[in-house]
Amino acid sequence: MSSVLLSISGHDRAGIVRDVAEALLHIDVNIEDSSMTALRGRFTMMLIVNLPEDRAISELKAALAELEQRTRLTVQSQVISDEEATAAASEPDHVITVHGADKAGIVYAVTDALATLGVSVVDVSTQSRSSDQSGSNVYMMVLEVVAGDQGDAMRVKLNEVASSIGVDVDLHVLDDAVL
Repeated sequence: MSSVLLSISGHDRAGIVRDVAEALLHIDVNIEDSSMTALRGRFTMMLIVNLPEDRAISELKAALAELEQRTRLTVQSQVISDEEATAAASEPDHVITVHGADKAGIVYAVTDALATLGVSVVDVSTQSRSSDQSGSNVYMMVLEVVAGDQGDAMRVKLNEVASSIGVDVDLHVLDDAVL
């Protein structure tokens, strides 16, 4: 069995997920993991799929090429190693929220602080919105991270970042009861 990472994007419209799932179903490809989102009129997805033993990578490539032609989606594929395919998903243990005036460098400052502590980012979502009151943009970011025993050090480091770039940063421990 081959595992393949697919990156697919295109103009957002109803039916994209169905179209991709249908193309994969026709050659018996199983969707193992996925992440999908719409950003400013563009839809993007990443999937890890498993190709059955009796199917060749060339069949998947042909199905994906037909999908691109039929839907105008852009598809990239990459075979991943058995080690990557069987790796356990990282389970986040903390959520970080960032809120403040939109400016360059917020993502870098926060992720640099996390990287120096060896904290792994599992998921990031960002958004810039216009503020009704001042007319300036407000930046929001939510990160799910695996911090392990770095929670206290992370809190200190994130407070330093918040002070230095003028944003609000909150750190929350993920609790199974909350999920």
